[in-house]
Amino acid sequence: MRKLAKLIRIEPAFDDPDMVRALFERNGPYRTIAEYIPRKPELAVHPYFRGNWAVGGEPLVDGAETILHNHRFIDAARALFDSSAIRPTFIVVNLNAPMPPGPIHVDVPTFRGATREQYSLGWLIAMGRSGLFERWRVIQAGAVSWFYDGPGGNFEYWPEGLDGPMHTEQPPFRNVAIMADNDLMFHRIGRVGAPNAPLPPMTAAAELRAVGGDTWAIVENGEVRATYRFDALRLSLVWKANLELEAHSESLNLDRVMSVFIADLRKRKVDFCVPGDPLSDKTWIATLDSIYGTGPDAADPKQQSED
Repeated sequence: MRKLAKLIRIEPAFDDPDMVRALFERNGPYRTIAEYIPRKPELAVHPYFRGNWAVGGEPLVDGAETILHNHRFIDAARALFDSSAIRPTFIVVNLNAPMPPGPIHVDVPTFRGATREQYSLGWLIAMGRSGLFERWRVIQAGAVSWFYDGPGGNFEYWPEGLDGPMHTEQPPFRNVAIMADNDLMFHRIGRVGAPNAPLPPMTAAAELRAVGGDTWAIVENGEVRATYRFDALRLSLVWKANLELEAHSESLNLDRVMSVFIADLRKRKVDFCVPGDPLSDKTWIATLDSIYGTGPDAADPKQQSED
């Protein structure tokens, strides 16, 4: 495995942080992160919501292009990885209502020919955890920025690995970001809100949406499960850029990914059936989940999300 890069603190992170915060308000509703990861639909989940503002280097919401091509992020990525070949690829945003700490994790990987445009997060996590696709892995620079002034809400990270000390960024967050290799650096969201804050009764089907004034609500099946002032929500933004260090002629396709997984499962003597439509076959996806772990229900404590 490649050596973990050092990290760079970026302050100020944005020319106009109020514009970035306004984008959060304009682009709801937001789905739960649990909806992106295979899990039993009836299970209770934490109030952790997500939106995509750019994918594949293309903005998905008005105003995201300014963030995607943020010169401060690009300059920091060039400095951190000692490379001029930086290609911004996507922006993910997270919104957290009061909740316990998130899982310690590294970010969802991407591979040449296997990205978020073609594969679900669960597939990519399984590919990363399996260790079978490292020759195709794309090295990514990642910036994380936050907007939150309430209790809790820390960004906790382990730049020297889990055997080293934990470092913490604490609110109030004032236009700051950290650039790192978050595919290698373990990190997590600290507890958000007061220690005794109640958790809303909700599943992965819930949404977070503005309901008027400064009030946001968690809504599921037409029922309001909880309401919050907007400033009670912890907002975070994840920016990623690919390092195009050298030309590669070989890329993955679904047939190659399947052949690698199938060979490994047979080597492990796993009982399975080869699916006709593997990207949507629930039995096959459950097999990947049980063998490699694809989400927060996995036994591996280094569970994956993004922040």
